[in-house]
Amino acid sequence: MEGYLKKWVNFMYQWQNRYFILHEDSLIYCQSKGTPKKGQVHLSICSIRSVPKDPQRIVINYGMSEMHLRASSVQEKQKWLDALLNAQQRFTSKSQNKLLVQRKKNPFYFIEGAPELDLKRIHTTLTQFWVMQAQLEEQISLNNTQRISQLIQELKHTTTACAQELDEEYNKLIEISKKLQEKLRETNDQNPPDHDDLYEEEFVPTEQFMSFKMDEDEFYSINNELYDDRQLVRRLSSKKMSVAGVSPLFHVIEQLRIPQPIKYKNLINNEAFKDMIIGIDETREQLPAFKDPNESIKFVSLLKDMIGKDLTKIAFPVTFNEPLSMLQNLCENLEYSEILDQADSFSNSCERLAYVMVFAASGLSATINRVKKPFNPILGETFEFACSKFKYISEQVSHHPPISVGYAENEHFEFLSDNNVTTSFWGKSITVTPLGWVNIKLKKNQDQIAFQRCKSSFKNLIMGPQYLDHYGEMKFKNELTGDTGILKLIEGSSEASYELKGFVKDKLGTQYCTIQGKWNSEISIIVAGTMKVVWVRNALPQKSDQQYYFTRFALQLNHLNRQLLKTLPPTDSRLRPDQRALENSNIDFAAIEKTRLEQKQRLARKELHEQKKDHFPKWFIQRNGKYSFGQEYWKAKETPEFQTQAFDIF
Repeated sequence: MEGYLKKWVNFMYQWQNRYFILHEDSLIYCQSKGTPKKGQVHLSICSIRSVPKDPQRIVINYGMSEMHLRASSVQEKQKWLDALLNAQQRFTSKSQNKLLVQRKKNPFYFIEGAPELDLKRIHTTLTQFWVMQAQLEEQISLNNTQRISQLIQELKHTTTACAQELDEEYNKLIEISKKLQEKLRETNDQNPPDHDDLYEEEFVPTEQFMSFKMDEDEFYSINNELYDDRQLVRRLSSKKMSVAGVSPLFHVIEQLRIPQPIKYKNLINNEAFKDMIIGIDETREQLPAFKDPNESIKFVSLLKDMIGKDLTKIAFPVTFNEPLSMLQNLCENLEYSEILDQADSFSNSCERLAYVMVFAASGLSATINRVKKPFNPILGETFEFACSKFKYISEQVSHHPPISVGYAENEHFEFLSDNNVTTSFWGKSITVTPLGWVNIKLKKNQDQIAFQRCKSSFKNLIMGPQYLDHYGEMKFKNELTGDTGILKLIEGSSEASYELKGFVKDKLGTQYCTIQGKWNSEISIIVAGTMKVVWVRNALPQKSDQQYYFTRFALQLNHLNRQLLKTLPPTDSRLRPDQRALENSNIDFAAIEKTRLEQKQRLARKELHEQKKDHFPKWFIQRNGKYSFGQEYWKAKETPEFQTQAFDIF
């Protein structure tokens, strides 16, 4: 059987026509009919399935990746599916089974001259070490000092012996990697890839790969599937694979198994993380998947449940969300934190206050064109962010009302803020009224400056272009010096005006300066007739309309690299599965996970209520209705208990 099917390439190229030929147990595909072969899959070792929600799609899982195909009709899809399944069953022979057994025994059997790994030796050696470790942990828990001393001596000898044996196998792996590179060069010389093979052959870990199971009689060095040799060599030798032929990401995740069991379980078992490619880059330039720029939020179906109510108590569909949590959204206020650094350097207290006021307005620029809401954090959820400018930690401290608290600091300032708000819907708009305060300490002069954010409205819910407008007065006071300031944001009519005006007065009521500008472009301070531009908005990244209009700073907040994977607590927002699935444009699974997490949180609250217990924040302290940072988070992070004693909220 042969013919054209659509094949999913990636989010850049999406569905592309490919010509497929079913020959015995192999499915071969080409760019078009009559062109050279682009790829080949051995059906005898694949899993083949249909997708109920997409009746024209066929998914072929061949271990390290999946091939998604789509027929032009349901009838055509069924013909292909029947043919593939019949071929798979018909050509599963004893010889192939023997080859599979050989592959499990030695995954590099096809590399001429490569040494044979003693996989059972590796497995036995590691098992011996783990057994000794488990015995020692058990005796420590029983406080059996005599047996502990004896086991420590035994463990020293065992460790030395294990290291020697594993070192021998490691040297074999180095030799195998050299042979792999040689075979890769030969393969590339004989089969030069097409220009888009680079995109179609990207390594994407699957659940089988991530689990890396070892049984008594088997050792799965990559997974338990059989591959086309050429394809395997290319994958093993790609930049995304380690020298030894095993993904560096696997090593990172495996290191979490014992010291970080909660995080390990969630990463291994949750589909939201299955298709992620987690690299080593500290920053990123774009989201892993783009959203539809023409997508709009439809509120009509929710109107009857929204009018006159506090929207913090309404569960919105996941399509109303952007892939950031409120904890991360709080951190966005610090994008222009260098303004606070500058403020700390001035000797004039009124000038310091003026700069703090400009800083407060600068954070509003991140909301332009952002018409989707952040995820409401799970109670106990946290988010940390460390960069060259500051370090930041936040926590969801209350569920009803939902309150997130964030704290940041560097050598110049301390920043403490919460997002306690009331949210109401009144027909054509949603109004957000802040209840919490922002407190900023400038360290050099010990200034204590407090202010409350302005009101915000999400407008044109039913008709017209939707937009977010900020308006009203923001009042500032330096509790140390008595200086005060007011920023007035002008409300727009048909669209946001972005205009603001303000002033600063000293403790005697004498005006020191005025502030003017637009919070979507630039803001200036005028002192004695001299104008100084203090803030200019950063340029947005390319294709921002397909990335929720995130700023470059916002793009980093949900970025997850291997170092963070090792150090973050399991409560961090980056590890939240529904949010991660939405970022990867897996909308259906994001909706399922959002519902699951909301239900899990309700059950947790019910259990606390039945036990007549209250939830207490882990990292923030509440006194007289106000929150302060306990300064314990960064210290606790250095201890082994930091990971094991964390909440399993996801």
